[in-house]
Parts: sequence; C-alpha cells; structure tokens
Amino acid sequence: MEWDEVVAAATTCGWTTYVGTADGVCRPHVAVVAPGFTDGTVWFVTRASSKKLRNLRENREVAFHWPIGNAEAPGELAAWGTATLHDDADARHRLWDAGVMPYDLGAFFGDPDDTDAVFVEVALRRARLQTQHAARVWTP
Repeated sequence: MEWDEVVAAATTCGWTTYVGTADGVCRPHVAVVAPGFTDGTVWFVTRASSKKLRNLRENREVAFHWPIGNAEAPGELAAWGTATLHDDADARHRLWDAGVMPYDLGAFFGDPDDTDAVFVEVALRRARLQTQHAARVWTP
C-alpha cells in the first residue's frame, strides 16, 4: 500500500477520526480530531488543557481509527505512531502558515499567537486498511 492510498482512505472515510492516547500508567483515552497529512505523518491540533495532550506529555504512543463513515469509504483504517509536540510560538506560526491542517484553524484558536493551540505531529510506523476482501498494510 502506498502513502497516497492511506491519505485517500482516511479522507474518504471522513474528515474526522478517533485518536487513542494513554497516560504514563497506560490508562486509555479516545477523542475525535480532524487530521492533516504530510508524507508519512498525521497532524492534529489540540488544546493545551486537553486530556489527550496531558497523556502525550507522558506517553507519546498514538493510535488512530477511521471507521467506515460512508458508502464511498474503501474500508476501515487504523494507524499507529509516535507523537512530537509543537507548542512554542515559532512552531505555531510556522505550522499555521504551512497549512498542514485541512480546515480554518482561526475558527477554533483565533490566530497562531493563541498559546492554547498545540500542533501534534505523529510519525506513523504502520497503517492498516481492512476492506471487505483483504487487509492492506502501509509501512514507511
């Protein structure tokens, strides 16, 4: 499976997905995010006060799940990776201006000076698309 197929499957399933995180003692948490994509990487923006960010500060492991959200979806997609947090002013401005997110960040955070906005970069190590007929896997 190629990276562009992973992105196509994710975006066809829907513009939001579930992200799973766990704290330092492995208590799980699931939340909805609206991801963006660059080569081999899934991005999302979250609030500094969120449970998922508190978890990521203790445990950088992340899982995503894109359920079959509509008739056009090619199947169910899951992905796993490790997060890097970008929460300083320079990173917020750079990533805001780079347009890594597929929606208007201003509707949620106002502008890149909002210290409540934290960009999360997840370098994937595996993605798996389960179709009706077979499972297809992407690895970097």
